[in-house]
Amino acid sequence: MAASSSPAIEFYFVCNLLLQLCDAMLTYHALAIGIPEANPLVAGAIALWGELWGLLFWKSIACMLLLLIFFLRHLRRDLAAGAFKLTATVYGCAFVVALYQLLFHLRL
Repeated sequence: MAASSSPAIEFYFVCNLLLQLCDAMLTYHALAIGIPEANPLVAGAIALWGELWGLLFWKSIACMLLLLIFFLRHLRRDLAAGAFKLTATVYGCAFVVALYQLLFHLRL
């Protein structure tokens, strides 16, 4: 049974990485048209280093933490799967809200 859950964890890992990429691209485009960043940590990094490097810094940290969970998945497979599901849900919802905000701002 443990072998059957491995592809699921890999799928969740890849989904989380893709959500990070989509969120970074959407955030970058939103910042380019004047929508401010809502996350104060990311906004602070953007203020210090600019849009590209501030986003890249925090997205890199997020991806490294996802990679850490993936590498430690053999210790607690259920916990790793739950963590990936939770982060995918949070980032998925945040992505939908941000996309709605961007489309509303553009009035499409």
